[in-house]
Amino acid sequence: MSEIQTGETPRRKRATLRDIAALAGVGTATVERALNNRGNVRPETCRRILSVARDLDYFPSLPSLHQGVLRIDVLLVRPETLFYTRLSTAFERLAASLGKDIVIHRSFVRENDIADFVSRIRHAPHRRAALILACPAHPAILDALRDMAAKELPIIQLITRNLPDLPYVGIDNHAAGRTAALCITRTLVQRPGALIALCHSMAYANHRERIDGFSEYLATRSEPIHVLREVLFDHDDPEEAARLLHQAIIDHPDLVGVYTAGGDNLRIGDVLRRHTTRQLCWVGHEVNPVTRLCLTEGTMAYAIDQNPETQAGLSLHLCLQKLGIIPSLIGFEAPKFRLVTPENLS
Repeated sequence: MSEIQTGETPRRKRATLRDIAALAGVGTATVERALNNRGNVRPETCRRILSVARDLDYFPSLPSLHQGVLRIDVLLVRPETLFYTRLSTAFERLAASLGKDIVIHRSFVRENDIADFVSRIRHAPHRRAALILACPAHPAILDALRDMAAKELPIIQLITRNLPDLPYVGIDNHAAGRTAALCITRTLVQRPGALIALCHSMAYANHRERIDGFSEYLATRSEPIHVLREVLFDHDDPEEAARLLHQAIIDHPDLVGVYTAGGDNLRIGDVLRRHTTRQLCWVGHEVNPVTRLCLTEGTMAYAIDQNPETQAGLSLHLCLQKLGIIPSLIGFEAPKFRLVTPENLS
């Protein structure tokens, strides 16, 4: 790289599109399309161009608009659950990988303290550049999000999509519910009977979408031999989930399958082990030490894992794009859930 002399201090000349094109082995028009997300560039070519651009410091660490420390707030719920613990740890690792100019502030908010949630959204103890959050769909919370978005604060919805007009990073929860129903009905094709579903409540859009997808799939089958008997709300309390499931097994002699749509699976395996003669088919969400054991021993048939580590990384990536820190990448895809069985458990 050539240098321009200004007095006695050498200064690196800023890379040009021509410099990037030469090292990437493509034309300048291709470089321009890739860096400005204009399409018609193969993904592998785009990645090569971006790699060269970063090596040449084509993108400044912070644009002039963001001089100083850039602070990104991450608001999460339920730190006692294994899922949100995984998510928080993922953000912690991401924060450690960033330079000193970008700081991630992680906070947990009690999901039933709506006033605190609203206050955290509207007011930050520091100059905030962006907000990433997972939250219940309470009207006051949604109003606060709309107001902050109107003030041009970049907001990324994580895990659950409450407002369709704001960016969202998360799986297709409706498809996840339909997948759960497909797995249960195909596993129990020779065993007609009743099914139940358990979830936190209807306070979270992702849980509503999963239950809707699950019930929709059952309702549209040409030969409905499985009936969704009940949807039980446990508020992600493992003890309450265990109590509700145990009672449902007693109340419904024809029960053949269980779908847990939330993070309430810590005690489900314990209950099913007490009722092994019923041979219930259980489909739930997330792979963690508890469900891993249940899958291995056969208590759980399938787990739908949404990989919170990937979602944390993609939400931060999208956030930095919105702030103009990094360019938009061609082929940026929404995270996909993974269907896990005892045979592909790793």
